[in-house]
Amino acid sequence: MTEGIVYLTFIPWFLYFASLCKNALKDLKDNEINLKWIKKNIFKIFHFENIILFAIFFYFSAYYSDSNQIWLVEVLLFSAINLYLFINRYYDKNRSKATIGTKDVSTILIIMFLIFIPLIYYISSRNYVVTCYIFFAYSFFNYLIVYIAKTINDFIMKLITKKNDEE
Repeated sequence: MTEGIVYLTFIPWFLYFASLCKNALKDLKDNEINLKWIKKNIFKIFHFENIILFAIFFYFSAYYSDSNQIWLVEVLLFSAINLYLFINRYYDKNRSKATIGTKDVSTILIIMFLIFIPLIYYISSRNYVVTCYIFFAYSFFNYLIVYIAKTINDFIMKLITKKNDEE
């Protein structure tokens, strides 16, 4: 029963992370990434208001780790924070108006593969708190993750087109 609850608490994070990645993919698709663009969009890339919510979770998980009901608090707090952040995304003024097309499907698949890394860690270690920390890091560095996935996708597409041109 508790394992089922743990996996249910990951759903709000998946929703929130998917909305972050969707927006990041739209932004990175339409813009050339350089230092000038990063400086101009630093508050779009890194949502510093989220640090406060992440810090609250870190505080409870670090300083009250010996408490009897800390597991319940961590589970509820993690899912509540991510549910709030997901709902709050709809009020974000920095959302991109671009669209995602069929060319972006392979990048989305790479991002989905990267999402499974913390899940595999949780399944193998059953360490909920560290998994939550990794999920929070993924949320905070979502643009970097999407950029890496996009770069990997572009590299693979160049290899495929190069091989097809040789034949």
